[in-house]
Amino acid sequence: MKKRLSILLIFALLTGVFMIPAGAAEPEFQYYDAFKAQYCGDGQDASVYEELYNHQTGGATDWALVRADFGWRAEVVTQRVVFGRAIAANDCASPFEFTYGIYDVSRQRFFDLYELQNEADYPDLQEVFDRFGVGQRITAPQLGDNLRYYESFKNQFVYDESHVKRYDELFAHETGGKVDWALIQAETFFKLPCGGTYSVVGDRVFRTEGICQPFGNLYAVYYPALDRFYPFGEALVNPQTQIGKKTPGLQAVINELNLGERIGDLDGDGKIAVNDATVAQRCLAEYQDFPDNDAVGAAGYENQGGSDVAYLSDVNGDGTRDVRDVTATQRLLAQMN
Repeated sequence: MKKRLSILLIFALLTGVFMIPAGAAEPEFQYYDAFKAQYCGDGQDASVYEELYNHQTGGATDWALVRADFGWRAEVVTQRVVFGRAIAANDCASPFEFTYGIYDVSRQRFFDLYELQNEADYPDLQEVFDRFGVGQRITAPQLGDNLRYYESFKNQFVYDESHVKRYDELFAHETGGKVDWALIQAETFFKLPCGGTYSVVGDRVFRTEGICQPFGNLYAVYYPALDRFYPFGEALVNPQTQIGKKTPGLQAVINELNLGERIGDLDGDGKIAVNDATVAQRCLAEYQDFPDNDAVGAAGYENQGGSDVAYLSDVNGDGTRDVRDVTATQRLLAQMN
């Protein structure tokens, strides 16, 4: 008993030496005193402070990448271009807008990323940003062929064409020889890091890591008569809505192009077939694991539109995976034949 108490006492003493009070940054960082002098009042500490990378030239540190946060945030969308790199956030942090800053050793002060003036002052900066996932390099846009509505897209959503990551017109629907709607795939380099999100169109799930700009996910519907883009979702395929009435055949086009992930498709071929029911039965009997992408809402993805989907294998939509989903798949197959 005494031996056990001694071990516990030693453990407590050791942990007491290395524990840091909640909310306080680690004081042993090389530039933390300079950080406190520039940003903190008496007795104040950052809730988060990390020196992620110290860049050296000739054996001496010339700049350091720092992540710091006081825990004070404003829920506002912010996005900037820093040295040809798009950086976005769905809130604004303090003391650095995107939580990252640079300590310039020669100037002996910290700079927010948007304050940086000359990239040449910070050798290897782009490579370090890539390593730590700070924003995304802007490259030439990926544009489709025979684009008719690109200028409208730029006028409505993009003030600088270099911010466009991709744009394509996947399908144009005509009525009486005139285009009444077009299916658009578009994305800028700005993505809000909000965790995983998804939306549902018919029996298709569209999910992204974060929220893509400008449509939430990659797709929208453009109506030439209105000169307006709408992110597509349940309303666009619901015939009871005003917009839905203007979009005949959208679900068939989505199915034909095999966009998104189809509920019930467990083998990943974009179709509902006998093999999907077989895979579900084997997974339920624990002969094999469910596919890695099976969990949607159950994996923490937040629904941004349409019906709730817990799993791709949850065909009957009750939020669970069981034999009733196999039965629902078999009924779908019977209706298709």
